[in-house]
Amino acid sequence: METSGGSESSGGEDAEARRSRRGHVLAELLQTERIYVQEMGSILSGYKEEIEKPENQHLLPSALVGQADVLFGNLHELFTFHQDVFLKDLERSISATELVALCFVEKRETFFRLYSYYCQNIPRSERLRETLVDTHLFLQACQLRLGHKLPLAAYLLKPVQRITKYQLLLKDLLRYSECGAMTTGLQQALDCMLVVLKCVNDSMHQIAITGVPVSVDLNQQGELLMQGSFLVVSENKRDLRIRIRPRRRHIFLYEKAMLFCKPATKNNHNKATYHFKNDLQMSQIGLTESVKGDLRKFEVWRQGRSEVHTITAPTTEVKRAWVDRIKRVLLDQLKELKGERVKQYGAQHRTLIQTSSWDMGPPNQQTRPHPPTSNASRTASCDIHDEPCWSTDPSDDDEEEPDHTPAVGCPLMALSDYTAVGASEVSLREGQHAELLKVGCAGWWYVRLAGGHGEGWAPAAYLDQRKTSRSSSRSHDRLHDH
Repeated sequence: METSGGSESSGGEDAEARRSRRGHVLAELLQTERIYVQEMGSILSGYKEEIEKPENQHLLPSALVGQADVLFGNLHELFTFHQDVFLKDLERSISATELVALCFVEKRETFFRLYSYYCQNIPRSERLRETLVDTHLFLQACQLRLGHKLPLAAYLLKPVQRITKYQLLLKDLLRYSECGAMTTGLQQALDCMLVVLKCVNDSMHQIAITGVPVSVDLNQQGELLMQGSFLVVSENKRDLRIRIRPRRRHIFLYEKAMLFCKPATKNNHNKATYHFKNDLQMSQIGLTESVKGDLRKFEVWRQGRSEVHTITAPTTEVKRAWVDRIKRVLLDQLKELKGERVKQYGAQHRTLIQTSSWDMGPPNQQTRPHPPTSNASRTASCDIHDEPCWSTDPSDDDEEEPDHTPAVGCPLMALSDYTAVGASEVSLREGQHAELLKVGCAGWWYVRLAGGHGEGWAPAAYLDQRKTSRSSSRSHDRLHDH
């Protein structure tokens, strides 16, 4: 029996109905957690271990040799945490909603650390996967031995899908709960998962960056802290012609750099890409918090103000969040420089320290964000409509598509269920028919669902071209010949 922090005695049948619905949601949470753990374990044993065996090296695609850690990221850590810790906590707590909520809250730092790393690795894994073919005989043989309906690429999306599922289940629990300790704990748990979900969202935007020069290695810029769209005016003392009118720029704030990217024009499918324009190393910049005439503006500039970027945020709240985070990064840099290095840095950056940005004193130094507490903060969910979660505007990359890509208009069938992450995607149900409308990059297709059930982007790994029996037999024979 479930205990409750709220009063259900006066609710009569309504209270009993809510209790019943909560029970169904809790059962789904536990059941899907067990499936998630089982799927991660099968990926590791059926793919990663096989890829790392010395006797299999000659069978691998050349691009995959020695790259297992890039392809899988820290999936083994995720598996160990969920199997040995989180699943066991859920099994012990499943009879009480408040205790289930506490499982999420108490493990929030672990969730953030593990999923942050996994998400930060997604762009590297995506780039590697673009060079692979799921129908490669070695990978196909692994899939056949495991009895998986879906190829490897689909299973590597499971952690992203799981984080999305957690916040949906927690929202359902909140909907069916009474006010009091129960809803307080559930709201804290939901806020925790929305922070992790924002990390997923930010990482998906990273995949969309194109044209980054070799000298700017994104893997060396540290954690992605924030990203968003701004109006930017740039000035350069060495070339007065560079003062330009405001331009729309999507800015990515890393621990070690700020990237300024030009958003590509969205097509009618609402997929965005970002073309690299320039970067500023955080060790070389100053910050001016207030710009006269507009409370939404702030400045970042190179030493000596030789290059100044005036940034206009969409709201004062967004401006404040960015200014606070940039200040925190710059202060953390100062703290890392000890002894003589601090003195040397201070002598070289006197103007930085004297700017009005520092008048308010040092902010909270915690390097990891707390889960948001206000309703406004909870809009970090990937359900937002103004910023798509996923990249892939393939309009300029048609020549890079592999020869095996199906033709536009061909019929497709969903191999398994898929839950959309963001407004531009579409959810799938196993066996559902669809039509291919556009081929994206990084393994994403734009499809129209049969029966008027909508259209949107979906991972190609979850879709299969409805083949003839002859072509299916030919693929089967090739596997057995191998």
